[in-house]
Amino acid sequence: MKKVITIGRQYGSGGHDIGELVAQKLGYTFYDKKLVEIAAKNSNISDEAVESIDEKATSSLLYSLVSGSYSIRGMNGPLYYEMPLNDRLFIAQSDVIKNVATKENSVIVGRCADYVLEDAQDIELINIFIYSPMEERIKRISKIFDLTEKQAKDKIQKSDKQRKTYYNYYSNRDWGKMSNYDLCINSAKSGIEKTADMIVEFIRSIDK
Repeated sequence: MKKVITIGRQYGSGGHDIGELVAQKLGYTFYDKKLVEIAAKNSNISDEAVESIDEKATSSLLYSLVSGSYSIRGMNGPLYYEMPLNDRLFIAQSDVIKNVATKENSVIVGRCADYVLEDAQDIELINIFIYSPMEERIKRISKIFDLTEKQAKDKIQKSDKQRKTYYNYYSNRDWGKMSNYDLCINSAKSGIEKTADMIVEFIRSIDK
């Protein structure tokens, strides 16, 4: 049985870096942007289009009306190519996520992977959410992008809102709600490396 770790994260919490470290330490395959690239190729969506729609929810009513058939049929759904690009990318990503989950132990960051895999058979699913106080995230984003504190805060709030809207829209759940995850962890308490170590220890403890 393959083990899949999904990681939801607040912007600036270091969730991507933590996920990558966890994958390295466990010898798992790491998926973030790589998922999007595979999905875009499979669905014939250009790199430029992907850049503008990645982890952004559609405003289309079409997906809401027919998502039941798409969730079952995926890219073979009868109206797939009539859908907005956001929805097509989400469905293509979901197909890729389901495919890789059955083939290899993996760490998947974002993309509603916890929701996509909730009913998957023959995998062990562990869902994690990484968060951090706003002041710590401001420091991190200011340093990475050479921004003022105000600019960093605006970027964080915009990105968090975008992720929340995307996740809530496609999963019909509340992004960041504790009960959606097996482990929620404040990365500011221990830093990136030690947070990754704690997650690895948590994963290994499940097998004991």
